[in-house]
Amino acid sequence: MTELAKRMKTAEPSIVRELYKVWTLPGMHSLGAGNPSLKTFPVKEMEEISKQIYEECSRDHSMVDAIFSYGVTEGDDPLRKELKKRYMEYYKNGNPKTDDLQIFTGAQQVIDLTAKCFLNSGDVVLTEEHSYSGAISAFWGYEGKVVGVKTDEEGMLPDALEEMLQKEEHVKLIYLIPTFQNPMGIVTTLDRRQAIYDLAVKYDVMILEDSPYFELRYSGEYVPSIKSLDKTGHVIFAGSLSKVLTPGVRLGFAIANKNVLAKLTVGKQCQDMNNPGYNQRIAARYIENYDLSAHIQDCCTLYRSKRDTMMNALEKELTGKATWTHPEGGFFVWLTLPSHISGDEFTRYLIDKKKLITVCGSAYRPDGSDVNAIRLNFSVPSEEEIQFCVHLIREALEEWVDKA
Repeated sequence: MTELAKRMKTAEPSIVRELYKVWTLPGMHSLGAGNPSLKTFPVKEMEEISKQIYEECSRDHSMVDAIFSYGVTEGDDPLRKELKKRYMEYYKNGNPKTDDLQIFTGAQQVIDLTAKCFLNSGDVVLTEEHSYSGAISAFWGYEGKVVGVKTDEEGMLPDALEEMLQKEEHVKLIYLIPTFQNPMGIVTTLDRRQAIYDLAVKYDVMILEDSPYFELRYSGEYVPSIKSLDKTGHVIFAGSLSKVLTPGVRLGFAIANKNVLAKLTVGKQCQDMNNPGYNQRIAARYIENYDLSAHIQDCCTLYRSKRDTMMNALEKELTGKATWTHPEGGFFVWLTLPSHISGDEFTRYLIDKKKLITVCGSAYRPDGSDVNAIRLNFSVPSEEEIQFCVHLIREALEEWVDKA
């Protein structure tokens, strides 16, 4: 076989995506998912919208063209209009004079295209100490060097960030998930957001703010985005409909300086040319005809109860045995095990001995090193499953201690 490119020789599949294959095996339990609950998908509403659109196709050739033909790369106008109203005007993301919003095939494509546009081989991306594995893989795919920055429960430490900005050569991007972070579930404070933005301006480095969860808040107060602080065009805001509508529509968006978006558009034209017209029109009609904010609140009610169930189960089962984050939103809890326990080995033990899927902490470390932590998900399992699975973790920890 012809030799692979260097960037692909060491490429490995996503651990999280591979776990989906194990999840379907008989008798398996899972706290390893990263997706929304099926109960949140507006199936009936989308069925009604689909009927309306197909009825329109029978009498309006422009609708046929909109959903079945090629479209403009930047996105379908009706959806762009609705998303601008919500995410630029209401949430005050971006300057309407210098910034714009464009549609992409999920926020993952925004991440990939940002890497494509900004990274040369060997350029550095600074991320939180533990970060989204899909982003890390995307940066590696363009031969970027990914370096984790010390992070605590209030987000990336500005002093540690500046130290890395001074130490590392050719830093091009700061990538972070400041609201309900994946995998840790933490929120970066407003003071730190401002400090991180100020450092990006000082060192002339772009920030990629990945924010697919920010509307899924169950407690605490809303924290403005880093993009809302941006006066210089240094921030690209990546948003998504996957967590608040359905991941199946594969629709995300970017809010950024118009010159940056122009280059992302060129990159997208080399990948898939345009977003699916049908999916875009379905999403636009949903936002036009239904109350998206009310739908999101319904999602929050469901997830809040699941989050609380996991917090109570962890307190009951693991107090004194482990520590964990206390997310105010999102999908994830970061469970820190005793320092002598390998997260990699414990994850394998849970699968082999307890038929329980979690995700090892090393999957989220830029250097891939083992860490005494695992990620837990509460958005997918039922409350009864959450309680049972946390009990299994307790059993495994006790067996591990006895074995040692």
